[in-house]
Amino acid sequence: MEEEGHGGAGNKAMEIAGLLVQDDLALMIEGNDGRYYFQAGSICVPGFWRMQDKLGMPLDDIHLSGNVPQYKERLQPSLDRFFRKLSVDKPVTRINYFVQTRRRDGEHEATTGDDEMDPDELGWATSSLGDEDDFENGTHATAKPKNGVDRDTPVNWMRLRCERQTLRRLPVSGAVLFTIRVYINPMVELVQEKGVPGRMASALRSWPMDVAAYKGKNRGGWWEPLLRFLDAEHEAQEMEGSEGVGTMRDGSKM
Repeated sequence: MEEEGHGGAGNKAMEIAGLLVQDDLALMIEGNDGRYYFQAGSICVPGFWRMQDKLGMPLDDIHLSGNVPQYKERLQPSLDRFFRKLSVDKPVTRINYFVQTRRRDGEHEATTGDDEMDPDELGWATSSLGDEDDFENGTHATAKPKNGVDRDTPVNWMRLRCERQTLRRLPVSGAVLFTIRVYINPMVELVQEKGVPGRMASALRSWPMDVAAYKGKNRGGWWEPLLRFLDAEHEAQEMEGSEGVGTMRDGSKM
């Protein structure tokens, strides 16, 4: 878990807050220039980024350094306005999702070191990005997959990583609190839900090229095997007459 900020009392408060909730926490504080800066946080399961690369950055640089698709062209002006107008009594919620692979050594899970502590790679996506220490300046360019060159990844190594993100303004400081709660589920379990395979395949194919690249389409060897698997499961559900509106385990529709 990474916990950073300014001052001993502030660090302790952030540590306590991080231990009280499952969510990762990031504090965005407005600077004298009117921009919001990432000034403190308790980040346990970032998966694809490191707090040390982002801490102290303004909101714009965080997104630009992360190569967020269409941020400068479409999102930057509206996001600046959104942060300025965010009110205490109206928190905002959004969902983000990725496909994450969890490679195995041979036929069995590795049973030592980080694999025992974080078997699904919630904290760091080693199988997709390589070792965390080789992840330079928050970019993917120098990262290498754990098992060398990318190849077709078995579906039972694939996970759907969903992040429930909220933004809310704190009433006293006026800082904006960004929370991230991570849910990760094996693909082989998700496709058992009615309608999910077809809708998931359709969602993946709808990604524009820049979004697909950002979400790792060309990294990890999962794209083509997953689509083949989803199409086959969708066809099987249609033949069984069970294709329909997908309902997730929490009752929400997909």
